Amino acid sequence: MMAIESPLLATRTLDNRGSDCAAGFVKLLEIMVTLSAGETLLILSTDAASQRELEDWAARAGHTMLDATKSGPFWRREYHYLIRKEAV
Repeated sequence: MMAIESPLLATRTLDNRGSDCAAGFVKLLEIMVTLSAGETLLILSTDAASQRELEDWAARAGHTMLDATKSGPFWRREYHYLIRKEAV
């Protein structure tokens, strides 16, 4: 996977830090509807479950997970994902 050099690479950003993945999923779907094919969404999360859930969702929805990174200590870990919307 490629590394995210800057959030500016993303067309839109969803900051879901401090919320669970389920709460952010509705926001994710709302944003994805507004994106055109080829545009990207940067998702910021603190929910460890997002690692599996977002990768699975992107594959099922036909989108491409360009990057998935985690940083910070265990008790304050953040997860960042860059998803490209594909023409589906």
